[in-house]
Amino acid sequence: MEKLRVKLLAFPAADHTVYSKGKRRLKKLFHQDQVEFVDSNPEVLVFLTGGSERIALESVQEYGFYLLLASADENSWAAATEVKAWMNQNNISSILVDQSSSYAAELIDNLFHVKNGLSQLKGKKFGLVGSSSDWLVNSNVNPFLIKTKLGVEQVDIPWSNVDIEKHKEVDADFINFFKSSAHNGSLQAAGSVYETLTDLIRKNSLDALTVECFTFVNSCNTTACLALSKLSMDAIPAGCEGDVCSMLGMMITYELFGIVPWQANVSFVKNQKVTFAHCTAPANILQHFELDTHFETGKGLALKGELKAEEVTILRLDHTLSKMFIAKGKVSKSQSKGAMCRTRVTVDVDEKAASYFINYPLGNHHLIVPGDYVVGFELACRMLRMELVS
Repeated sequence: MEKLRVKLLAFPAADHTVYSKGKRRLKKLFHQDQVEFVDSNPEVLVFLTGGSERIALESVQEYGFYLLLASADENSWAAATEVKAWMNQNNISSILVDQSSSYAAELIDNLFHVKNGLSQLKGKKFGLVGSSSDWLVNSNVNPFLIKTKLGVEQVDIPWSNVDIEKHKEVDADFINFFKSSAHNGSLQAAGSVYETLTDLIRKNSLDALTVECFTFVNSCNTTACLALSKLSMDAIPAGCEGDVCSMLGMMITYELFGIVPWQANVSFVKNQKVTFAHCTAPANILQHFELDTHFETGKGLALKGELKAEEVTILRLDHTLSKMFIAKGKVSKSQSKGAMCRTRVTVDVDEKAASYFINYPLGNHHLIVPGDYVVGFELACRMLRMELVS
């Protein structure tokens, strides 16, 4: 993995001892395997003294993101403040933080993983099987924009290239994982869908895929729910309804944190409680699950489970890849009542997030990530030059 590039800044006539003392003070902050000290193209600027402002500006590029670290000593904070103001005025993204704070250590660790995750995202490919579902009126993304913004390629796979009937032999691991004596016939059909999608992934060298899944239901009387759940569990981000916004968010989450999130409907919002529901949750983020029919059609099989998390991070990209919604929530309970998709969860959010869901949503589907990854996502948002919505 690439190390973070760190530059130490001091006034032009500073003695070398200023730099050596600065490095010693930073030992507790930096992990040796995550950083390297450089003179050019830095990502982290450490202000050791005042009078270092001009030197800092010489290291800055127009479209970069910079972490500014400063202290209360030697006019360090004063210099960093001046540079931060200049960056703000010139639309250069940056964060200024006290280098002795625990937050600084958290930022450094997250920045290391986010930098490498976004780098690994470049060159990845996802498949769009069929097209985006007709009701997704605000979730399509221009493939050219995806390529230029994220470095990700969209591969369009028409239904004429998909033959479920050809994949009757199903891997025993799939059957054994979902085995249920009450649904043997349906499980075999779901397994054929899994084998079909696995074959598409292999033939097209895909890293992820999203499926216009209702076509499966109409043509084969089965669903892709279990197949998508199993693929996501096996580290292949797999989304449904051909939702490209969700697909890209899933890929970003996986590359940054090694987690494939759950693509879910915003099923109800009341006060500061948001209920999410969908039938394709990755099985490994559920405490337990049972098989049920697909909600909208009553056909095939879907997962009905309970989320394995006490807190979650909620994520959504907009269709222009210019905005990213990020919020943290506390799992309140799993919903068992109501006419909605099979796996359900209610999340307590703050007042600002509740207002977003009612007044300014970027779309219906949101991604549910078990755990608190807000800091990492916010860094990714800045590095991708997106507007943070929270």
